Amino acid sequence: MKFGNKDTARGAMDSAAAAEANSQRPRHVFRSDTRWGRSVMEWESMDAFLGTAEVESGVHSIPIGEFAGKKVNYDFLVTARPGTALLCHFHGNAPRDGVDPPFFAGLGVTSSITASLFVPSDPILELNANLSLAWHFGCDGVPLQAMTVCIVKKLQTILRAPRVVAWGGSGGGFAAIRVAKDIPGSIVFAWNPQTDITKYNRDIVNCYRRVAFPTLAAGGDFPSSIGQFVSLCAEEFRDGYKGRILYLQECTDWHVGAHLKPFLASFCGKALSDITDSSKFSGFVTDQLYLHLDHWGKGHVPPSKNVISTVLSLLSDVTANIEHRGSATVFPDKVLDYIASTLAQHVPAA
Repeated sequence: MKFGNKDTARGAMDSAAAAEANSQRPRHVFRSDTRWGRSVMEWESMDAFLGTAEVESGVHSIPIGEFAGKKVNYDFLVTARPGTALLCHFHGNAPRDGVDPPFFAGLGVTSSITASLFVPSDPILELNANLSLAWHFGCDGVPLQAMTVCIVKKLQTILRAPRVVAWGGSGGGFAAIRVAKDIPGSIVFAWNPQTDITKYNRDIVNCYRRVAFPTLAAGGDFPSSIGQFVSLCAEEFRDGYKGRILYLQECTDWHVGAHLKPFLASFCGKALSDITDSSKFSGFVTDQLYLHLDHWGKGHVPPSKNVISTVLSLLSDVTANIEHRGSATVFPDKVLDYIASTLAQHVPAA
């Protein structure tokens, strides 16, 4: 009888453990209403995802809150290659052009790179069809920046990624620089990034403000809290920054004055005029920021896809420079040599 009671108790415990384990696993659903009509792994909650011991390649979806009575889901694509670098791509402006979210960009330039991928689609774009840029910041009640940091840290742990590379351009560059603040040893690869949401195009910023923060007065300050940064040009953002930034800037882009200069002043304590008196510069501004200011196109244009792919491939090589610098977390020399000698030769097509 005693054995029976023990067996019953053990069975109950096993059933409870199995139920708990199942609650930590996503359920596979098929979404036919998007171009990503594939098996999507829907998680019960953020806690369920952060409590998992493994992650599969594919499209994941996590409920992260509610806005105006509508559930907000965070959709992201994962490619799991344990033991390799984790490349985290943040998209910038995403005009609809007949295409609905989720937006998983950057897959072409990484197709030949052996690395794990985290490719999020900014969930705030699903709130309004007129919204094409939201800086991966979030909306009222959804602190997306802080949530993204938690997801990246979790993926780095369970995929045993020796290096995190956060990358993107323009609004995606803003998000990449932000997330690396809290990821030790991470590297940012950003081109023509915004460094202050409020300093971008007024109409686009106001559209975002109306959609994501409808209770704010016109021109009112975006809400900030622990882990949420509207501006990267602030002392509290600079202090304790854990990553390193590879910052590429087209010299004819208006972002030089509106975003690069204030970021250098706040993050590096230096004026652009103190660094260079011309439109070209390639070198360390501080040990945490390497700036390449050059001309490869006209205005707010990215480097060529070939340049982006090559840089990401070099950054994914976590064995580079260990003998020379003593750490796999710093910029590999091959990356800096390649950028300094090659970038201006690759002018993208109009």
